[in-house]
Amino acid sequence: MIKSAIVAVGSEIFTGSIVDTNSAYLAKRLNEIGVNVETIMPVPDDLEKMVRHFERCLSECDILITTGGLGPTFDDLTAEAIAKAVGVELEFNETAYRHIEGLLLKRGVSIKESHKRQALLPKDAHLLPNSKGTAMGFVCQKGKSFSISLPGIPYEMKPMFEDYAIPFIRGKFSLPEIFMDDIKFAGLPESDVDEVIREVGIPDGLECIINVAKGEIIVRVKGIDKSKFESFVENIIGKLKQYYIGRGNESISAILVRMLRESGKTISFAESCTGGLLSKMITDIPGSSLVFKGAVVSYANEIKNTVLGVDEEILKTFGAVSKETVLEMLKGCKRVFNTDVAAAVTGIAGPDGGTQEKPVGLVWTAIDICGDVEVKEHLFSGDREVIRERSAKYIFDSVIKRLRKL
Repeated sequence: MIKSAIVAVGSEIFTGSIVDTNSAYLAKRLNEIGVNVETIMPVPDDLEKMVRHFERCLSECDILITTGGLGPTFDDLTAEAIAKAVGVELEFNETAYRHIEGLLLKRGVSIKESHKRQALLPKDAHLLPNSKGTAMGFVCQKGKSFSISLPGIPYEMKPMFEDYAIPFIRGKFSLPEIFMDDIKFAGLPESDVDEVIREVGIPDGLECIINVAKGEIIVRVKGIDKSKFESFVENIIGKLKQYYIGRGNESISAILVRMLRESGKTISFAESCTGGLLSKMITDIPGSSLVFKGAVVSYANEIKNTVLGVDEEILKTFGAVSKETVLEMLKGCKRVFNTDVAAAVTGIAGPDGGTQEKPVGLVWTAIDICGDVEVKEHLFSGDREVIRERSAKYIFDSVIKRLRKL
């Protein structure tokens, strides 16, 4: 198996100023193409430390991938550190400079001396084009190992890795065919999934891990034997069929949009404690305008009353977080948007607002699919963000499972 190391460059990672999402993305994609990830590490903007880490990774792995440190500022040191690690000099790269100059002129930005510095790259580096920004990526070789340096900005890094780095890796190494999938479940505890996996048994040659993600449980399976892979996956899905959402890279939001489109149905929301999260999740998906008509974010009781038509007496008698209120919110949602599917949610996300009778985490949901109404009380654990996400994902999960039964 080809071995790789991922190094995220930037002192800002160590101060908590940014979260390194690049390494997670790269690790997943490398595994999918048959490259094993041996090491993932951050390194500060310190030339000596960078060189030391790069040298070690190149001596232990076939591929070193770095992200960040390719800009024009004083603390962008990746090119210099890679040059030292592979034993070559820096040189002014005319192609890289023309790219920087052309892009900045289009943006109306004046060329500075620091932009010339950005074009100082390791001698004989193989350039990787950047259609989104000034920092070109580059590949260097040391012995039988290769370093691949990518920008730190995710929307620049991802297309460069997909369009240029992956073809380069495939051209240099003979990679095995890998079968890898994410199997998604919801509505049951992680321990139940673990119990089923233990009961089925993980075959030799397969890797299986369980991830819990705010209302979803993701089982990631990886192997090189297609027959074993498919048999194991189908067995797990079969035993947990009532909790199964989907498989692959499709998010729960994408699955919902696809199923609504396939069934020719529309959806709308009446949101309180989620504060527009349901609307965001569905509109994150291209093509959602074909199925999503709109939402009312009725955070205040005044809006529940005036827009959704929730009776003031219901709000006074039962409170905003109650079965009675969520059902009235649902009726108002159906009246305003006239969709095939409507969902309403109200709850106490915290950290304040809870009482002994109605604690933080109490959430009521109501879903109407073609006149069939389901209302449910929940008590979600977690902080404010987690409670809101679990509420939203419950609604999406419930609609997906009910649509499958139609």
